[in-house]
Amino acid sequence: MAGFKLKVMNQNGFDSRIRKQGSSTEANVKRVINSIANNIRNIAVSSILQNSRSGGQTTRYNPKRTINVSKAGDPPASDSGYLASQIVVKIDGNQLGADIISNADYSEALEYGTIKMGARPFMQPAAEESRKKYEQQLTKAIKSGLK
Repeated sequence: MAGFKLKVMNQNGFDSRIRKQGSSTEANVKRVINSIANNIRNIAVSSILQNSRSGGQTTRYNPKRTINVSKAGDPPASDSGYLASQIVVKIDGNQLGADIISNADYSEALEYGTIKMGARPFMQPAAEESRKKYEQQLTKAIKSGLK
């Protein structure tokens, strides 16, 4: 299983400031965490479903078919759609953290590669693409709540 976790660091300090400033900041932060977590998931899914499949062809069995595959370094190519359907967002109980997880049993092999296959990352690039947006939105959410 491959995944990422978004979490507020120094939660005690954060909670203390929240109590002093009211619930609007907390609501803003929760909204941003939910939005960014779903954005990361959507980017990962899109990268799989829209892959150009420039890695050649291979034969799959059960049922027997020939498919185009991705090349190492590119996101994995979708064959059945199972990998993309298994990427989910799980919001923490307090809504101040989220996990973006791929539940497909072969996710880790694709993300990091194996001895026989180069990595075909899809989660890390999605998280990196969202990083700057996440930082900007979170900063804005906190500042607007602390006015």
